[in-house]
Amino acid sequence: MSNELSELEQALLKKNKTIAALSKYVERLSQHKEGVMSGIETALLLENKLKKQHSALQSAESLARKNRRKLDTERDFIRATMNSLNECVIVTQLDGVITYANPSALSLLYGKGELHQQHINTVLALTTDEIIPIDLIPLESKKLGGKQIAFLNVQEESITIEWSRAIIKTQQDQQQGYVFIFNNITEEHKLRTELKHQAAHDALTGLLNRHEFDTRLSSCLASEHKKNVRHSLIYIDLDQFKVVNDTCGHQAGDQLLTQLAYIIAKKVRERDTLARLGGDEFGVLLELCPKKTARKIADELLHAIQEFRFTWEDKVFTLGASIGIAHFSSGTQTSNDPLSAADASCYQAKEDGRNRIQETDISNIQQPLDIPHADMQWVSRINTALESNQFKLYQQKIVPTNPGANELLHYEVLLRLQGENNEIINPGAFLPPAERYGIINRVDQWVITNTLKWLSENPKVQEQTKLCSINLSGLSLSDKNFSVFVKQQFLKFNINCQKICFEITESSAILNLTLAMEFMNDMHALGCSFSLDDFGTGMSSFSYLKQLPVNHLKIDGSFIRDIHNDPIDLAMTRSINEIGHVMGMSTIAE
Repeated sequence: MSNELSELEQALLKKNKTIAALSKYVERLSQHKEGVMSGIETALLLENKLKKQHSALQSAESLARKNRRKLDTERDFIRATMNSLNECVIVTQLDGVITYANPSALSLLYGKGELHQQHINTVLALTTDEIIPIDLIPLESKKLGGKQIAFLNVQEESITIEWSRAIIKTQQDQQQGYVFIFNNITEEHKLRTELKHQAAHDALTGLLNRHEFDTRLSSCLASEHKKNVRHSLIYIDLDQFKVVNDTCGHQAGDQLLTQLAYIIAKKVRERDTLARLGGDEFGVLLELCPKKTARKIADELLHAIQEFRFTWEDKVFTLGASIGIAHFSSGTQTSNDPLSAADASCYQAKEDGRNRIQETDISNIQQPLDIPHADMQWVSRINTALESNQFKLYQQKIVPTNPGANELLHYEVLLRLQGENNEIINPGAFLPPAERYGIINRVDQWVITNTLKWLSENPKVQEQTKLCSINLSGLSLSDKNFSVFVKQQFLKFNINCQKICFEITESSAILNLTLAMEFMNDMHALGCSFSLDDFGTGMSSFSYLKQLPVNHLKIDGSFIRDIHNDPIDLAMTRSINEIGHVMGMSTIAE
């Protein structure tokens, strides 16, 4: 009995263990089920999220495709527009490398070649007297208006264009490059040039015609810069011309005039104005010409006409001429007309027997009271020096008082004249007559041209130059066209304008303050600076100093020379120096 109970207990214990194990198993299955259900829920959430993201991605791709199609449409439209334009269009980077050229540009410049990635200077070269890279033309505004400029294309064929250039900018106003737009107007330009030439020249002889001669004479008479300066007008009327016309016909007469015009042209100076006034009459306008020089030229013209032999078929003709000379002065001319006076003198020469010269003086200049003979000689020498480059340029260093502060060069350009025996003549001898008789502005132009040319031919010196100072006269500052001339020289020689300083005096600046200010502002816009020379010698120096946009003051040497023992000179120098510094100017002691 006890054994049976023991077996039952063991069986019951075993059953309980089995039940306990099954309970734990069931519990684990329940926990696993919860984990599986949680994973399923998470998976469902992720699936929904992925579906939403996929839907958004599809929408974005659809929008991108739509925008791409829109951009392609716009690009095709722009390309079609560029392709259909007759105007040439070239787009470059800021460094001048071409990124786009439309078919018109390709056709005009390079045939079927490729312009992409070439530098624009290898394709377009603007020409004046010398070739100028197109990208060196300053951007005076965001867009340069139409201009007619001859340039060379890659086939070395010279053509004329009307062009403009603009800066390409981003929405953030950052410069990205340039766009050049131009038209080939070669034929139109040739036609305009031909018409302009025809309007001013005689069709038969090629000389200037009466209209152009009258225009130049009127300009000479009205010139304030040449006021009270002597000029001359030669009037030539051929003798025996009617005999040739009547004997051999008008064709022979035309041939005679053509040949004689060529002979006469070689006898006048390059700067003189020679014209056919009509029929067998010629005129020569001699500006800035003494009476003796005018008479000498007239004698040479008469001699050349007398020596001329005209041959037509089997006939040989000799000619003569009646010549009238009118000496006159500009700026103060009133009732006397030089052309009428010369014509009257010519008529008198005919009355006196023909083949001779008759002179008349209608000027307001009485030799030798108003114009010393020596001055008139200087006028002739200066004109000769300008034509034959007898002027010489020197440089004088401007040295800082604290040596070593700046190793770059600062110097002033000085002008000298080489005499007949190679002696060097100082400007005190020839500049006063040049100023008095209105040719100082030509001297200034010579100095500017040759200084910039020298700098361009010596790039190492230009690189080492901080400032090169060039003196200007009052007549140049008062010349409305002088600013244009200076800009042309900067372009021609490719000079960094920031290295050029123009020296002016107070008296020259106030000669015509308005025009002087305009010129100074124009040059400042290019980067040039100004120095006020001989400061302190004028009566109103300090008042004008506030008006003139100058960068440097040159204290006159009369104050500097004795500052070591003259307390007044020392005080003046100190005062000028302090005022200059207060106004942000540097001061230079002569």
